[in-house]
Amino acid sequence: LYYTKLPTNSMRRPATVDSGGTPQEWFRDLPIVTKILFTSTLFLAACGTFQVISPMTLVFYWPNIYEKFEIWRLFTAFTFAGTFSFPFAMHLYMLYQNSLRYESNPFNTGARGTSADYLFMVLFSMMILCVLGYVFDEMVLSEPLLYVIMYAWSRKEPETQTNIFGFKFKALYLPWVYVAIRMLMGNPITGPLLGIGCGHLYYFLVDVLPNSHGWDPLRTPNFCVDFVEYMSGRSQPNVVPVRQQPAGAAAGAGFARGGYNWGGGRTLGTN
Repeated sequence: LYYTKLPTNSMRRPATVDSGGTPQEWFRDLPIVTKILFTSTLFLAACGTFQVISPMTLVFYWPNIYEKFEIWRLFTAFTFAGTFSFPFAMHLYMLYQNSLRYESNPFNTGARGTSADYLFMVLFSMMILCVLGYVFDEMVLSEPLLYVIMYAWSRKEPETQTNIFGFKFKALYLPWVYVAIRMLMGNPITGPLLGIGCGHLYYFLVDVLPNSHGWDPLRTPNFCVDFVEYMSGRSQPNVVPVRQQPAGAAAGAGFARGGYNWGGGRTLGTN
């Protein structure tokens, strides 16, 4: 699941209930970042629904973060999507679907297109969205983060066919279709547009700029690789400095982005 170019027989696919897998197998096989986002969102919704925690202690409120040092809000603002309801169920489903498919093939920012690269995108997006949330007075940032993930996937696989309510279209247009649906339903679109804007900034920095000017401003830090390796129990490739070709490596080898050689790395699941 973490590599898209491994031989088929070496890749363990996520278990699904409809394919005969148990719920335990399905949850166990979720990639680590998707698992954290999905579980945290569900847990905080349960806490809010059963009044274990007040929802107002979970949202993005800068005075309390700065003056009272309530730093947990910097995470919970992105994983609290409301209490149990039909809109929450739709948000959770969209989060699961978009996070799972993007984590299986994220933009390569140094960790060869693994969960570490996805984790770095999430952290980068959280930082940008905190600034935007402060400027636009957005207290719940889970929806903008969802649209960042959706937009990144739509740019990573723009030609993939998808559909909503039976209407088929390219993945490139998916975020905008959801924005149009929200407008027709009379819902605010500030959050989705902030997410799309943040997602486009990330896409520009990791794909457009390197290909047009040969400059990679973003690179996955080693702590993201270490965290994913620790939490998943699976070896991750070491981060290779941008445009650095390992000694003795053949030109064009490895999982390259923008024409750069990233080396062979380590095979997933081995030491």
